[in-house]
Amino acid sequence: MSEQAGGVRRGKVSAVPPDLRIADDPVTRPAGRPGQGRAAHVTASLLLAAAVLALLLPFAGADPPAGLTGSNAPFTDEGFNLANARNRVLFGRFGIDDVDRSLTNGAYSAVGAAVFVVTGPRLAAGRAVSMVCVAAAVLLLALGLVQPFGRPAALLAAAALGGADLVLEHGRLALVEPMVVLLLTAAFVLAVRSRRRPSLPAGAAAGLLAAAAVSVKATALLPGLVLLGVPLAAALRDRARTQGEDGRVGAAVAAAAVAAGSGLAWLLAVALPNADRLGTALRVWPSVGYPGSPGALASRLGGYLAHSDQALGRSAPLLAGAGIGLVAAAIRWRALDPGRREALVMAAGWGIGLWTAIAVGDYAPNRYVVPALPGLAVLAGFGLAALGGPTPARGVRRRRLAGGAVAVLLGLAVAGPGAGRFLDGSDPAADQRALGQRTLAARIPAGATVYGAYAPTLLFDTRLRLVAPWPSAGANVRDPVGRLAVTYVLAGGPGDPTLEAPDLRDGARLVPLARVPWAGREVWLYEIGQGSDGMTG
Repeated sequence: MSEQAGGVRRGKVSAVPPDLRIADDPVTRPAGRPGQGRAAHVTASLLLAAAVLALLLPFAGADPPAGLTGSNAPFTDEGFNLANARNRVLFGRFGIDDVDRSLTNGAYSAVGAAVFVVTGPRLAAGRAVSMVCVAAAVLLLALGLVQPFGRPAALLAAAALGGADLVLEHGRLALVEPMVVLLLTAAFVLAVRSRRRPSLPAGAAAGLLAAAAVSVKATALLPGLVLLGVPLAAALRDRARTQGEDGRVGAAVAAAAVAAGSGLAWLLAVALPNADRLGTALRVWPSVGYPGSPGALASRLGGYLAHSDQALGRSAPLLAGAGIGLVAAAIRWRALDPGRREALVMAAGWGIGLWTAIAVGDYAPNRYVVPALPGLAVLAGFGLAALGGPTPARGVRRRRLAGGAVAVLLGLAVAGPGAGRFLDGSDPAADQRALGQRTLAARIPAGATVYGAYAPTLLFDTRLRLVAPWPSAGANVRDPVGRLAVTYVLAGGPGDPTLEAPDLRDGARLVPLARVPWAGREVWLYEIGQGSDGMTG
């Protein structure tokens, strides 16, 4: 039997007198008191998402920034990623040549095609999809983390994601990574929710979202396994301990079953009937090798730390926040309730696990780490909220205002540098692509087929048939004139694979028509003139 004396409980000792007990500890308090400040929090969340969208929208028609990455992807991959969605709207099917990337970025091409039905094939519309994905992911973190971590941590996590330089830089381009960010974030929020309010529909939705993320980019497989596996393992462990059933096991099993079932359905309905085309699409991917020994692993990680394609430097504020989160979690681990522990484990496995997997590969453009950043943002939000400190019961209102001010300052500290760098390095008036497209389109008749690695991006808004060569995959390089009815060629300088096709290698049949600047080089438009075989352009 415990006794009380002088306001201190003996037996189970409370080391803090009642008038100084923590009333609003952002790390250890029971999560999400309903009603208190809910409207203000929703308003703040919407404003934060709107601010991110307002940052991005002015760049919908702008050129990619120079110096963002050592990869040429910002100047080619927008057109590559959306080419098959464009084909679906203009020509009635996703695949019109050897390469059908809708087989390897499934949900992305499906969404792109749906948007283009309304807007017509426009690269700005494809970019808008990415921008909405980023803003929606920010909103999901701001609203979906209230239950496990409280409102300050939720807003700080959302700010950390929305202000991450790489999220903004790639989030304004028509790349697949922003959609992966949204799908994984939504799956994470549902997985976290299932801890307190498990349901079969929510579990099934989490599994479907994880499967959709993998369909967009295969690197989502690791975080998908983390987001589905951790709740399932935790639910099975807790059921074994309590010998009871709270619905969590059913929800977690439903998530895993739906994800596996989606994969099986894709295999039967898409992969097997299109096995040859899928094989070509997979060969388009760059090959990645992983080290086979601890020494090689250490060497690979050391090499990545030295040359990360700017990923570490551009993510430094977010990485610092995530580091604070890891320290705070280690210090407070025993005081955290199981729901928070589970959420933190998922966030760490997602963010740190995926980034590490990318780092040990031998091909890692900085856009590859973008899907890992929401997991790090969750850790950062938790850590920064802990750094902001608890609110003692004495002077609650005044100290809550002070705590709010601290939270704003912390949010600016983690989000401000990335947003500032994004704005400093981007020019909304840069329109080389739009000007080049007008120049090139004026020289090409309707119904023509244009061949070139830059064609899908530079001529995206036209109604021309566009074919990109992939020599590494053996795709679209065999007799492009006779087999693919190519009549015009768009070729750049060194490194452009366009002229590697045997029919075009000697350049004897190419008649120059125009040139435009793009990707730091001159890109030439050629007409295929009459050759000795009698074919004409």
